[in-house]
Amino acid sequence: MKPVKEARRASFFRRHLVLQRTLIIAGTLLALLLIALVIADNAIKNPDQAAALSKWMEQAKYGWLMWRLAIYGGLTWGFVKILRAPGFRSQYRQPLMRIAAVSMIFAVVCELVLLSGTGAS
Repeated sequence: MKPVKEARRASFFRRHLVLQRTLIIAGTLLALLLIALVIADNAIKNPDQAAALSKWMEQAKYGWLMWRLAIYGGLTWGFVKILRAPGFRSQYRQPLMRIAAVSMIFAVVCELVLLSGTGAS
């Protein structure tokens, strides 16, 4: 006689995928918050270094512009790849285009604010 294998029950997080995703997102946001707090604490303790970093960021603004344009190009490429994917349904086209349009308007407004020099500077 062969021994009967017991059915292994899936782990708690494999059974509750929404909870797993929520905890991953919450953990990521908490890590980003902690990183931001450490950076802010260092800026308060060393104002000269924070001013030097700010000056360097201002001097390299066109390099950062190129970096952001590369990111925007990558996002555009991703949208086009999604639109042309073989399994992409036509009913999702309008919501995706709406998301793309709002994202593009937001990016253009942000870039205009950065290039015009307004804001907290």
